[in-house]
Amino acid sequence: MLRSLLAAALIAPLPLIAPIAAAPAMAQGAATLTIHFDGIEQAQGRIMVAIYDAEGWNGGAPVRVAMIDAKTGGADVVVAGLAPGTYAVRAFQDVDGDMKFGTNPFGMPTEPFGFSNDAMGAGGPPSFDAAAFAIGDAPVAQNITLR
Repeated sequence: MLRSLLAAALIAPLPLIAPIAAAPAMAQGAATLTIHFDGIEQAQGRIMVAIYDAEGWNGGAPVRVAMIDAKTGGADVVVAGLAPGTYAVRAFQDVDGDMKFGTNPFGMPTEPFGFSNDAMGAGGPPSFDAAAFAIGDAPVAQNITLR
């Protein structure tokens, strides 16, 4: 049960992960989100990023996804054109390149992961409220430490 909780719920599958190339047409009042990742111990693989609204957080589809190369010391991703609202981020470093969040036979993570607000859950992902942040008209920045 713990394995399925962590593997399925901690980092939900990120469908159609691709680098963010061109942002979609900017909605009126849309803003830019910059996410900086700390705690990258090895420049191997990619960081998979999923941005969710409250509706998608517990198993629904992300609002946006991105994939960036992992760089020792830190990496940044910029997401433009997010409509005003409340969002939360799930991310993991796909060290082995299999496009899946790695866990051991006991369901414990084997790849670094993190959430917006550096939120942590007890035995699984944090609640949406713990990881949530607001986006309005102005640019927003989030720092996430991968653990």
